[in-house]
Amino acid sequence: MTEMQDQRVAILGLGLMGASLGLALRAKGVRVVGYNHSPANARTALERGAVEAIAPTPAEAVAGASLVVLAAPVLANIAFTDEIAGALASDAVVTDMGSTKGEFCRRVAAAHPGMVLVGSHPVAGSEKQGAGAARADLFQGRRCVVTPLDGKPEEAVERVEALWCAVGAVTIRMSPEAHDRLLARTSHLPHLVSAALAETIGRDRAAEVGTFCGPGFCDTTRLAAGSVPMWRDILETNRAAIESELRAFKDAVDALYRDIHAGDSVSWTRFLDRARAARAALLEGRAASAPSEPPSRTT
Repeated sequence: MTEMQDQRVAILGLGLMGASLGLALRAKGVRVVGYNHSPANARTALERGAVEAIAPTPAEAVAGASLVVLAAPVLANIAFTDEIAGALASDAVVTDMGSTKGEFCRRVAAAHPGMVLVGSHPVAGSEKQGAGAARADLFQGRRCVVTPLDGKPEEAVERVEALWCAVGAVTIRMSPEAHDRLLARTSHLPHLVSAALAETIGRDRAAEVGTFCGPGFCDTTRLAAGSVPMWRDILETNRAAIESELRAFKDAVDALYRDIHAGDSVSWTRFLDRARAARAALLEGRAASAPSEPPSRTT
C-alpha cells in the first residue's frame, strides 16, 4: 500500500465509477485530484471526499499526476486523451474504466503513440448514477480486466494492476479484442435485453400496467435504468460483438416463439430445463472465481 500512497492520481469523470474509485483510494491515503464536465457533480464528489481538489480543466488535473484514470463514457475518454496529451508528466501512466476496449485503445494509440496507456475495466457498477451514489466498496472483490497493448512497459501494467488491487479488485489480463467479445455476452447483452423488456412491457398504458408489475419485473429490468450516455458509447464502440450476441439471443427467442405457437410443450419444457441448468453453471463459475471473503455489500 505504501507504493500506492506515493502516487498522485487524477480522475477525469466523477460519476458513480470515478467518484467510487476516489473514495476507495482516499480511504487508503492516496492523493486524488479530479475533473468533471458538470460543476454540480464535481462539487458533490468534493463534498463527499472522493477527491481532495477539483481542477478547472483536464490538463490541469493531470499536471504532476503519476496515474491518470479516465472515468467518463468511452467516447468522452477518447476526447480526454486529446486534451491531456501535452500536459502529462514524463512518467505518467494513463488507464480508463470504459466498458469497451478495442476501439478505444486503437484510436488513442494511433493519435498519441507516445502515451503510456494501459486499459482497464472494473466489472462493477450500478444502475444508479452520479457522485452522490458513489461508494468506497464498489470494487471490493470484483474482477478488473487489464488490457495492455503490445510494447507497453511491464512496470506500467503493474502500476495499473496495483491501483485496482489497492481498492480490493481482482485483476486479470486480456487483449482488448477478447475483452470486448466476452463483455458483449456477459454485460452488454443483459443490459440490452433488460432495456428491450422494459420497453415492451411499457409499450402502452404504462401507468396502468405498472400496477401489476411485481418483483420479477423489477429484477429483470433494473439494468434499463442505467446511464444512457455510457450505453450509447458502448453500442457505438462494440457493435460487431454486440450484434453477434443479439443474434444468438434472437435465435433463442424465435425458437421459443415457434414452440409456443405450435403448442409444443415438450420443447418449451426442455428450453426451461436448459435455461435453469445454464444459469446454475454460470453462477457456479462466478462463485468459483470470487474471493474467499466476499464483500459485505454487492450490486
